[in-house]
Amino acid sequence: MEGFFGPPWSMAHRAAMFAFGAARGMNTYLYAPKDDPYHRERWQLPYPDAEWRELCRLISAAQSHGVDFVYGFHPGKDLCFAASEPVGVLLDKAARLYDRGVRTFAVLFDDIPSQLTDAGDVKKFDGSLAKAESLWVEAVLERQPTDWAAEWWFCPSYYTPDAYLADVFGEFEPGFPETVARYLPAPVACFWTGPKVVPRSITLAHMEDTAERMGHRLLLWDNYPVNDLSMKDEMHIGPLTGRDPRLPQRVHGHLANPLLQEELSFVPLATCFDYARAPAAYDPERSWEAAVTERFGAANVGHWKALRQFCERDAAPDSPATIAESERGALVAAHVYLLGHRGERWCREFAPWQQRLEQALR
Repeated sequence: MEGFFGPPWSMAHRAAMFAFGAARGMNTYLYAPKDDPYHRERWQLPYPDAEWRELCRLISAAQSHGVDFVYGFHPGKDLCFAASEPVGVLLDKAARLYDRGVRTFAVLFDDIPSQLTDAGDVKKFDGSLAKAESLWVEAVLERQPTDWAAEWWFCPSYYTPDAYLADVFGEFEPGFPETVARYLPAPVACFWTGPKVVPRSITLAHMEDTAERMGHRLLLWDNYPVNDLSMKDEMHIGPLTGRDPRLPQRVHGHLANPLLQEELSFVPLATCFDYARAPAAYDPERSWEAAVTERFGAANVGHWKALRQFCERDAAPDSPATIAESERGALVAAHVYLLGHRGERWCREFAPWQQRLEQALR
């Protein structure tokens, strides 16, 4: 899923990721880049002709690789939930996509204020944002054409119990998941990020408890290896870890939110694909080494291990990194490797972390 804040991926890279991911079992792509204005800020406007043609080509590219192209709407900003017109606008936009073969849509209310702001909404929905969001999705389903065979997904504003969410967007109403369970149409699957916005681990027990409270099928919005917003100084090039191999027992789908850096994203995403394809057989290190070998050659796995370890430890650029003498040799060799590839795109993407490495090696 492309769900991050920051410059959206290029169309060419998205198409390349379809081919790369499909070879590893990837079968779903959610288009939801926060900085596509026609997805979020100006979601009610149709795509201009040039952008629409590009989007149609992207849909075709996904379909050619057997990937379900899911279009995400982000209508929450300044939305009056009681108004009828926005539902019609969304469905008009969805109809154009449906005509292009899109059969799955997502309505995303993540990262908006935690309380209703419109007085009419407060009155109609008893002051409950959870009720307003759920009934708005219900209105969409009720008004869609009767001959559609569409699947709908939903991301509530409360998508994790992480206190960070309330710190940023305000305190949420008590019983938010239970209200969703009561009012959201039964066929709609719900996104959830786990115990944290960016969790180190996700257990089956946590997802079972969430599924019971939410009362709907769950989709895991996995914020790895993404590095937007407060993580912009981090580089996550290691494998996906900490995901319970039994999650498919209660999780309908697993969608990884990727790095902003296009070329560097291939390696960590390969491990996400390997996990999602066969969680019980997933070995993070074996998956990671295979991906590095495929992209950069077996002879360079050692360099990537050194760079990965440096990035995992050096997440705070304002604090100069210190390097143990036992690590220096491997990092010096990795730096020479970077210099030898400085003309390649992945190396240019890595430039800020290369500069940090050079400072640490002085």
